[in-house]
Amino acid sequence: MSAIGLVQGSRAGKEAKQEPESEQEADSEPQRKWVALVSVPVLLGNEDDDRAQAMALGTDVQLDLKDPPLPSYLVLHPRVSPNPRSNEEPLSAYILAADRSGYILLQVVEGNRPDFFLCDTHSRTVTIIPPVCSYLRTGLDIDIRPNLSIGLIADPLRGHYVVAQLHPATLHRYRLLCYSTAKREWNVRYLTRQEDHLMIDTSIDNAVLAHNGCLWWIALGYGIFFCDPVTPVLELAELRFLPFPAGCQMNTYASLCSKHLKQRRCVRPSEGKLRFVEIRGFYCNVDWSISYDNVLFEPAVRMWTLEDPERPDPWTLEYEVPLADIWNNETYANARLPPGEVPQVALVDPNNHCVVYFFQGSKLFGFDMQNKQVIACKKCLIDRNKVIMFQSSRPIVDAWELSSPPPFMLSEDDGDLSSEDIVFPRGKKRRVCKFVHSWTSSRPVVGRTWKIASPPPDASSHTSGDQADDAPSSPKGAE
Repeated sequence: MSAIGLVQGSRAGKEAKQEPESEQEADSEPQRKWVALVSVPVLLGNEDDDRAQAMALGTDVQLDLKDPPLPSYLVLHPRVSPNPRSNEEPLSAYILAADRSGYILLQVVEGNRPDFFLCDTHSRTVTIIPPVCSYLRTGLDIDIRPNLSIGLIADPLRGHYVVAQLHPATLHRYRLLCYSTAKREWNVRYLTRQEDHLMIDTSIDNAVLAHNGCLWWIALGYGIFFCDPVTPVLELAELRFLPFPAGCQMNTYASLCSKHLKQRRCVRPSEGKLRFVEIRGFYCNVDWSISYDNVLFEPAVRMWTLEDPERPDPWTLEYEVPLADIWNNETYANARLPPGEVPQVALVDPNNHCVVYFFQGSKLFGFDMQNKQVIACKKCLIDRNKVIMFQSSRPIVDAWELSSPPPFMLSEDDGDLSSEDIVFPRGKKRRVCKFVHSWTSSRPVVGRTWKIASPPPDASSHTSGDQADDAPSSPKGAE
């Protein structure tokens, strides 16, 4: 069935036909803006940098946002580091998670030691997350592990968040190592597990994302693990497994080919549902390379939608588009993209599941699978092969939906800037989006907001042992 037929036959298409256009416009929310946020932030060299001096007093970050597929960046002031007075060791940073509420989970590595921060892009401040306390490290033998991904999810307590890392079972049960901004401490959640999937290795995850009140760990070789990390304390949280559609599950050996799987598969939210995208027709060689020779199927882009995890068959095929249809398209040639070369899957438009973005060399292009055309194509000059700790948490580039009030954006007459010019040089004009009044009326921030504060009065009542000495202040705007 064609992409057009499948889309028109979807539930959304049927509902659209039943409602008058005027009712749809009145009842539907405006589409949320989004950007292609690069996971490697721009670290300004020193406080004498013009861009650092241009930042408002009491702020530590700035956003340089562009319309996709142009890349957008998070810009960090030099003082955003565990030891801002020490410049002896090289600094690097990576975005682990970007929540649609405007909060970003960030790691800053000095030398080979990572520290974690929560960034509030509305107040443009950061809050440092303390290390895991000694009681959990020694008493429960659990600490943050660099080979496992870390997720960020909103807490039901308004304005608070939970940072979570899933630890596979060894001598212990499956565990979640969690940090709560409400309690300002690390804790451990023990998880139950579906017995029919006990043999599947949870450590082979390629990404983690927050969706529909759960964290979803993506194992691109065979399926998704998910659970609710903010389940009430008196209830036992359950870790569940959802296999990919029939014919899409690979054996453990092939699933270890994670670098190439990331180029050919992804799971992303779009229009309120999780979408699984795959370039079909490849297999992993013994040397971990990807091959399209002697395959049984013509290479094609396929998408499934996760309709309901409770259904016996939870996935619905949305469309399948042969790569030949993309290569032979006139708009593909007009974008000067190379014919016959298999692209790498990058992301899905969060507002339109028919639009998938791909990397082709140094270019990022979006292709509308329904209308069969390239809708945008721009250069995206980033190092996609750079190896960084916790990189499995978030792809090198991913869609980030912007919440209201939106951040400042560059003016349209700034044009296409290079990666050196892309981060708010002083004197540049800015275009202020809607809701600027509520954006600029954020509660003023004084001083260095990421300093560790005194522990909460009831810290001693928790089971975290000597956690009280490690507790930081909660993020600004989270009180």
